[in-house]
Amino acid sequence: MSIDARTVAIARLLCESEELHMTAGEIAEALAVSAKTVSRELPKVEQLLAEHGMRLEKKAGSGLWLEGGSKGFAALRAFLAQSSEESYTPEMRRSIIMSCLLPSGEPIKLFSLAAKLKVTDGTISNDLDKLEPWFQKHSLRLVRKPGLGVYIEGDEQDFRRAIIQYIYENMGEQELLDLVQETLQEGSGKNSHASKYLLDLVDGEIIRKLEGLVREMGGRLGLHLSDNAYVGLVVHLSLAVQRIRQQEEIRMDGDFLTELRQKKEFQVASDLAQQITSAFDIEVPADEIGYIAMHLLGARNRYRERSMGTVSVMDNYHLVRLARSIMRTASQKTGRDIQRNQNLLAGLVNHLGPSVSRIKMHMDIRNPLLQEMKRHYPELMELAHASVGEMEKSLGCPLPEAEIAYIAMHLGAALADTEEFRHVEHRVVVACPTGMGTSRLLASRIRKQYANIRIIDQASTLDIDEEYLRHHEPEFIISTVPIPKASVPVVVVSPMLGEADMQVIGRMLQQQNEMFLREASVQAVPKRNFREALAHLTEYGSAILSLMEHFFFYERTAKDIQEACRIAGQAAGGDAKTQAALYRGLWEREKKAATLITGNRLVLLHCKSPLVELPKIGILHFGKGFPYPAEGGEKVRTALILLAPEHASGVVMETLGYISTILLDRWGFIEVLHEGSQERIAGELEKLFKEFYQSKYREWMHE
Repeated sequence: MSIDARTVAIARLLCESEELHMTAGEIAEALAVSAKTVSRELPKVEQLLAEHGMRLEKKAGSGLWLEGGSKGFAALRAFLAQSSEESYTPEMRRSIIMSCLLPSGEPIKLFSLAAKLKVTDGTISNDLDKLEPWFQKHSLRLVRKPGLGVYIEGDEQDFRRAIIQYIYENMGEQELLDLVQETLQEGSGKNSHASKYLLDLVDGEIIRKLEGLVREMGGRLGLHLSDNAYVGLVVHLSLAVQRIRQQEEIRMDGDFLTELRQKKEFQVASDLAQQITSAFDIEVPADEIGYIAMHLLGARNRYRERSMGTVSVMDNYHLVRLARSIMRTASQKTGRDIQRNQNLLAGLVNHLGPSVSRIKMHMDIRNPLLQEMKRHYPELMELAHASVGEMEKSLGCPLPEAEIAYIAMHLGAALADTEEFRHVEHRVVVACPTGMGTSRLLASRIRKQYANIRIIDQASTLDIDEEYLRHHEPEFIISTVPIPKASVPVVVVSPMLGEADMQVIGRMLQQQNEMFLREASVQAVPKRNFREALAHLTEYGSAILSLMEHFFFYERTAKDIQEACRIAGQAAGGDAKTQAALYRGLWEREKKAATLITGNRLVLLHCKSPLVELPKIGILHFGKGFPYPAEGGEKVRTALILLAPEHASGVVMETLGYISTILLDRWGFIEVLHEGSQERIAGELEKLFKEFYQSKYREWMHE
C-alpha cells in the first residue's frame, strides 16, 4: 500500500490523542487544510489502521478516536515512528504556489494547483488570500477569474524585483552563492520537493554559464565585487535571460537611460550583453543593458566613497543633513544627547551614501541581521523608523525594513556610548585563549546586548589565576573556552553570542542578582594628570604605527584551517623558526575554540608569541575558499591575522583588539576585507585606527 503523507499525519494526530476525541475540523486546523480534505482522507486512514489491528471510531457530536488495545497502539506508534512525513506545511504549499505564479505568463487553474498539492480548491483559495498582501507589497496584483484561473498582473520591473526578493527570502545568499559557484546537492527531508520549484526560478544551467561570463569580465576589467553584489548580479542576469526568452521586455525611463549611457559601467554592461547574446542566442535590448549598468553601479558604490554624478543623487552636504535629522529626532525621542556624537555622524554619512544610491535606483537593500534586529531590538527598530521621516520625504519613498535595521544598529551603538545609558550592575571579565581577537569581538556584542554588564577586563585565559581574580574582583567570567582553575563562575559562550549563549548569561545574571540583592553604581572615571595621559596616548600611537607599518597581505589557496594557519605563519614570520612558531601558536589557539565569524566566510586567527617583537595585523585571501569546520561547512575566503608579543601591554592588546571589535559593527567592513586590494584594506585600517586614536584622546584628555 502506498501511504499518503497526509494519511500518516492524521493517524499520528489520532494516535497522540489516544484518550481524547478529535473532530474533523480540529484535525483540519492542525494540518492547515480544509475539513473536506480530512474527510476525503479518512478511508485511507481506516485502511492503514486495519493493517495494524486498529479501527477508527466516529460519533456525531463527539468526533473521531482510535480503538484497538495497547498492543495495537504500540504497533501503530512503531510504524508511524518509522514513516517519513513529507506532507506540505502551509508555508511550503504557499512557496510552491508562488513559484508557479511568479514566472507564469498564463492563468493557472485552481484545480491544477490543488491536484499538484493534493488539497482542495478551498485550501488553495485560502492560501491565495494569505499571499495576496505579499503581492500588493511588491506592486503586483493577484487576479482570480472564475473559469479562467489565477494569475499576476504588474510591470515587468516589479515582476523581476518580486521574483528576486522572493528568492532571497527563501534561499539566502549562502545557498545562492553555492548555486552560483557549484552545483547544489540534492536536498533531503521535507523541504526538498518545495525547493525544487524555487530553483526553477533560477535556472541552474543559465546561472553557471553567466557565472563564467561575469567572472571573466571581472578579471579582464579588474572589477572586484563583494559576494553579495556578485550573487545579485548573476541572479539578476539569469532572470533577465529567462524573461527575455519569454519575450517579457523591461522598460527604463528615457532620460535616466541617457544619463546611464555616460557612465563607464554602461560600456561594461554593453560588453557583457554582447557575451550574453552569443552565449544564449538572444538579443539584449538597451533597456536591459541599462539595468545591468545599474547593478554594476550599485555594486561598485556600495563600499566605495566615490561620486556617481547625477545618478548618485546626493552630495556629501545633503547626506550630512539627513544624518543630522536622524540624530536630532532620535535624541528628542530618547531624551539622550547623541546629536554631538561624531562617530555616529561619520558612520551614518558613510552608510547613507551607497544606501541612498541603491534606493534611488530601485535596487534591493539586504541586511542579514534584519530578523535578529526585529526579534531582539524592537525598540531600536521603532526608534529608527520614527527618526527617518525627513530622509523618506527627501527620497519620496519609505525606507525598506533592511535599511531601517541598519540605521537602528548605528543608533543602538551610539546610545550604548552615552554615559546616562550605561547602567553598570555586574563586574565581568571577558576571556579567550589569547585575550586578543575573539574576546574583543565577544565583548563588543556583550556591551550592545547588556546594559547591566560592566566589562572590567578582556584577558587571556592563561592569565586568570587567583592573584588575577583578587586584583580584578569579577562577579563572573564570560569565556570562549572553559577555565577549570577559576574560583569564580565561568560562562562559556560562542564569540558570536548566539541566542542560547544569551540565555546562559541571563541565568547567571539572575543568580548574581539573587546572591547579592543589590545594584552596583557607575564608578566615576578618576581625573588623570597630563603626563599620565600623554604617556598613554604615546603608547597608543606607537602601537598604531607598528600595526600600520607591519601590515601584510597574502593570497594563497588552502584546503583546510590547519593549512591556513601554516600560510599565516609563513606570511607573518621572517625566518623559518618564526614561521613555524607562529603556525603552532595559531593552530593551537584554533584547536581550543574555532574563530569562524559565522555567516561571513571569515576567520579571525590570532595568538601571542615570544618571537613576535611588535604587534602585527594582516589579511589572507584564499580564492574560492575552504570548508570549515569540515567538508560541507561554511567556505572561508579570508583570514584576519592579529599577532602580539608574548608580554604585550594592555594598550597594545586593546589597540589590536579594536579591529575585531568592529568587524560586525562597521557595515561593509568585512566586504572590504574580502574584496579589497592591499592598498584598499590598508587605507581602511588607517581610517579605523585614526578613529580609535581620536576616541582615546578624548577619553584621556576628558574632552
